[in-house]
Amino acid sequence: MGILFAVICAIAYSSNYILIQLGMKKSKKDNGDFLSLFSCVLTILVVFLLMAAFQESETPPFSGKGIFFYLIAGFSTAFLGRVLLFGGIRRIGSPRAAGIKNSAPVFTIFIAVVLMGERISFEAGIGIIIIFLALFLQARYDFRQADQVDEKEKKHGIFLAITAAVFFGIGQAARKQGIIYYADPILGSLIGSVFALFSFMMMALYKKQLKETLIRNFQSFNLYFIGAGIFTGIAQLCFFLSLLYTRVSYTSVVAAMEPIITVILSKIFLRKEERITIRLGITACAVFFGACILISAR
Repeated sequence: MGILFAVICAIAYSSNYILIQLGMKKSKKDNGDFLSLFSCVLTILVVFLLMAAFQESETPPFSGKGIFFYLIAGFSTAFLGRVLLFGGIRRIGSPRAAGIKNSAPVFTIFIAVVLMGERISFEAGIGIIIIFLALFLQARYDFRQADQVDEKEKKHGIFLAITAAVFFGIGQAARKQGIIYYADPILGSLIGSVFALFSFMMMALYKKQLKETLIRNFQSFNLYFIGAGIFTGIAQLCFFLSLLYTRVSYTSVVAAMEPIITVILSKIFLRKEERITIRLGITACAVFFGACILISAR
């Protein structure tokens, strides 16, 4: 079940990237940071209220440590990670940026094994290696095949995407710690997202851009950014739910299949010229095979 939620998470995040890039075409000076995050918070809030209204099971006992880790996760992923990643997407496109960002599991696994004491079985290690190798080779190919961009913009975009990967890796590990101390994935996702929105608004206020940001986004809604936020909310919920059933090392790796899905969606919705090649099919099969090994591993 945990691997299934991780796969849904990857699909939702990939859809988010495509919608963000479409939204950027409509809003030339806006990366969608605020509106997509605001939409994400509303999406998770609706799910939280529905679950609170219809769920009869008892809520887990309050944990200050759990809340603390949820705050770190929200700040690292939904705020810093997203802002940096969206900046990278504007400069080098979603397939490239998503491919670089998905080195995040490297940092997550390091933290999980060294600092959190997670153990990776031999079978799971084989599955992780297969997935990593397949994604690396595909990302390397996609990066070389992507449209050429200005060299300065390219370097800046790569730097932003790599930095985003670091923060996503840290945030994913923090999510697992939050689940350990306070096993309420929906509330945890809501806490992290609200804190990320608050952090973004404080940053805009510091830059004296908050009023301008609010006016620009609410006077003329960019539906692509709103849709991106909805998919981000779904992705976050699925990531947290996955952590209830499996280790963060496994979840982060399976969720990293985003680049494959992003390339396919880019072809469909962004009308990219790259074909859905045999190479991509082999990569998808390798990732699926690796995921099957993870499912069967203990």
